Amino acid sequence: MTYKSINISNLKINYQVNKLESSYLNACRLDVESIKPGNVNTLSGHHDTACDDFIISYKLTSKIITSPNLDLGDKILNCIKSTKEEVHKNTNLGIILLCALFSHSLSLSKDNLVKDAIKECVLTSSRDDVFKICNAISLAKPGGLNVQDKYDVDLKPNISLYNIMKISSSYDMISKQYACFFEDIFEFILPTLIMSIDRIKDIKLSISYTFLKTLEKYPDSHICRKYDDKFAKKTSNEASDLIKILDGDARLESWGKKLMSLDNHYKMARVNPGTTADLLVVSIMIYDYFIGLPK
Repeated sequence: MTYKSINISNLKINYQVNKLESSYLNACRLDVESIKPGNVNTLSGHHDTACDDFIISYKLTSKIITSPNLDLGDKILNCIKSTKEEVHKNTNLGIILLCALFSHSLSLSKDNLVKDAIKECVLTSSRDDVFKICNAISLAKPGGLNVQDKYDVDLKPNISLYNIMKISSSYDMISKQYACFFEDIFEFILPTLIMSIDRIKDIKLSISYTFLKTLEKYPDSHICRKYDDKFAKKTSNEASDLIKILDGDARLESWGKKLMSLDNHYKMARVNPGTTADLLVVSIMIYDYFIGLPK
């Protein structure tokens, strides 16, 4: 079996906490070192956040998010608390929600398949987990998530984790991954990442390309909430246009300028496909844990 044919969701878990932490750190580091248009990177920040904010955030949270001694809710809430206390901004809520679910799934289900472990983790989470996750979301104050109707997270609804994520999945892609047990990650994002790394032979450009392909397929839910669906679709179309340009350009050394051009365009317009970036972080983490990133 080659890496190109691997379906990671069907692999059996081999739980190693040190490897899990290093995969989280590698994924977060590559997140800021790679150009993902509209997101913070080492060359260009946002008007209110810089690269160092993200670096501090992932270093602060690496041991919390991979701890075998914490429940899912504690992992998420403690990560958000430590981030807020140090950087005073929401730099990582989406990353924490996704990576904590993956991390906790492995620690609970050592003899399971990955996809079954994710499902088990969501379906068996306690009401206490739900309350703590809602507290974490309220503390992070992500754009648009706290203004929903009946199940607003500030109300700390007395329903299961699966049900609250199912309800919010219609307007939030991260919630959708909880409700569909990482289906989009396993069926599209990870295969795209695997193929990109195999074809492009440059890990950072492979991540950039996978980001564009993901944004092309899934209009960013953060942009949908901040603006509207039509604006998010326009952003996806611009990513699609750049994909066509990169596909026709075999000179990888010229990709950086083209990626930075779209990055500058998005940032001038205050467009941040942050949810797309969060989905990619957990995908890189999963790739590194099971396959191993190229040196």
